[in-house]
Parts: sequence; structure tokens; C-alpha cells
Amino acid sequence: MFLPRHLARLTGVAACCLALQAQADPVYTVTVVGNAGSAAYGLNGSGQVVGALATVGGNHAFLYDGVATLDLGTLGGTNSLAYGINDAGLVVGGAENLAGDQRPFSYAGGTMSDLGTLGGTTGFATAVNNAGQIVGSAGTAAAGPRAFLYAGGTMQNLGTLPSSGEFYSYAWAISDTGKIAGGSSAGDYTPPEPPYHAFVRCCSGTLTDLGTFGGQFSEARGINDLGEVVGVSATDTLMIDHAFLYSGGTVQDLGTLPGDGYAEAFDINNLSQVVGRSFGSNLAFLYADDAMVALDTLIDPLSDWTIVDARGINDAQQIAGTACMAGTCYAVRLDLVSAVPEPGTVPMLAAGLGLLVLTRRYAGRTVRGTAPRRASCAGS
Repeated sequence: MFLPRHLARLTGVAACCLALQAQADPVYTVTVVGNAGSAAYGLNGSGQVVGALATVGGNHAFLYDGVATLDLGTLGGTNSLAYGINDAGLVVGGAENLAGDQRPFSYAGGTMSDLGTLGGTTGFATAVNNAGQIVGSAGTAAAGPRAFLYAGGTMQNLGTLPSSGEFYSYAWAISDTGKIAGGSSAGDYTPPEPPYHAFVRCCSGTLTDLGTFGGQFSEARGINDLGEVVGVSATDTLMIDHAFLYSGGTVQDLGTLPGDGYAEAFDINNLSQVVGRSFGSNLAFLYADDAMVALDTLIDPLSDWTIVDARGINDAQQIAGTACMAGTCYAVRLDLVSAVPEPGTVPMLAAGLGLLVLTRRYAGRTVRGTAPRRASCAGS
């Protein structure tokens, strides 16, 4: 059975446009910001990236300023690592001193400064907000490490959640509003491990326990200016941990990538987009619009990159993480190219509108006795 000529051509238009849909442009490009063996752990609003460079015998904190990658050195020891950076370019992390102890540091204006501890010998800084407030964890004189807030030259011990066993805590993120997210020992010791729960600290200074998904472990890793918190939480099945989102007083299970049993979320921007890593497949993910997708699916499939870790996302939707090619991994920044329409909706709507326009055009020309022009994916 033969189709009328104009319908056959319209069928060709639909097939052509569906083929274009299947070959949608990538959402992100990959920019290498470190050397072979490096990893990225954070970025600021302008896309400056921090992390760790591979060096002889260890690693050094780095800053990528958009043009070049700067080795920030150490506090006299062998190793250092940068975790966070604010919009003013203030970098924080951990660096070894001459004694080999890791110390919390800040870096600005070419100088790395030791922030001290809470009486112990070691610690590290994890995040800094645009007010210059720094959080991390530091050793105490007689107890375990404690989450700290460093502001105005003073380090404040944030304490722990109520606990009858272990006593330690870590702060991993701070928002521009001053809310802090982290993890702490919590409750009574119950085999097979001491309970350790995610917390959020607000204006009153009290640590709020976010609980778990049935297991004994959770930890908050990122927070945005809306007070939304992300991290990882154990389920009631041993070694099955899921990424979570805490918002409006409710903890939501974000799950994992398909086929995986373990995933953790590291950061969330003010658009409520979440990034992290799903460990079974060793792939980084982006969670947005109620769906978790592997970042590998959002880059050029011919690029040969595998995105294995995503640690930071800013409001420009740039992502800091680690990508591997041919067995070698690099610190990278993913830069947004364009938004890809959701499959099956916008492309099909466009195709349908195109068919409607062409049908009317051909129908009109048939009435007037004129021959239709050759159709293409561009329209007429």
C-alpha cells in the first residue's frame, strides 16, 4: 500500500527528527583542571576549583582559577588537600606540618595559614562560606575529634549529639546563612558499630539529629542556602546505604543508580540539584527533577571520559569532580552547555507541530493546484 506523496514526505520528516532526538547534544563539557592522579573536591560560584594534585610521594592542595592550576604547597610536611573555596577565593583544607601532623588551613593571597586545633594535634577544614566562616574537625586534648566553627580568629567546639558511647563529630558544610551540616556519634552503642548520625546545626547552636533509613550510620555532606541538606544514610540492610535529601523537616531517600547498593550525596546548590557518587558502578550522579542520572550520560559519548566522582555543584550548574580516561584519573570541572529536552515530550511536540504546519501548507497548495516543496527536518 502506497502513502500519498505528501504523507510519505511527512513520515520522512518525523523519522529524521526522531533520529535527531536520539542524538541530543551533551549537557556538559569536561575541562581538566589537574594533573594525572589528581581529584577535585569543591568549587565556588565563579567556577574556581580546589582539590589535590598528585606529587612525588604524596599530594598537594591546588587551586584552579579558570586559567591555571596553582600548587598551594603544605605547612612544611609532605601532603595537603583542599576541600572548599568561597567566592572571594579563600581556600580551606588540611595540610601536614613539619611534624607530619595534618592541620586545618586557610589559603589567601599566596599564604597558607594554620588555623590551630581544639587542643589536640591534628584536624582539617572542609568548607568556607562567603562570610569567611570555616568549618571542619579538630582534635581535642582529652577526647575524640570535634566539629568546629572558625570565625573571627577563634575556633569553636560544636560538640556532639547526645551519646553514651563514642564522642566525636565532623562538620562538612556551611551555608551562607551559617547553617552547618555534618555527622556525630549518637545514642547508645549497639553492635555491630557505634551509632553515628547526620546532623544540622542552626541558629540556636543545637545539633539536630537527622536519623537514618534504619541502619546505624548517616552523615550530612552538603547544605545550600535554603537549608536543604544532602548526605548518605544506612538502610536496615547491612552495607546498603543510600543518598538522602533533608528538606522541610523531612528526609527523602534518593536511592542509588540502577543496580547499585551504595550511594552518597556530597553537595546541593540553590536550585536543589544534588551531586554525588554511586559506588557499585563507580559512577558520579546528578539528581534533579526527582531523578538520579549518571553524569556519563550527560557528556559526549565519544569523549571516552568516565565521571567517577562529583563533589561540588554551584548555581551556574558547574560540577567539580574526578574523571578517568584510559585508566588515568584527573580533577575536572563539568561546564553546562545546554539543557537537553526531556525525551518524548518537547521533541515530539516540536515534531507534531511541524507535521501540523506542513500538513496545512500542503493541503493549501493542493487546493491551489501547486506542487509541495521537498520537506526537511528544518521544516519546509
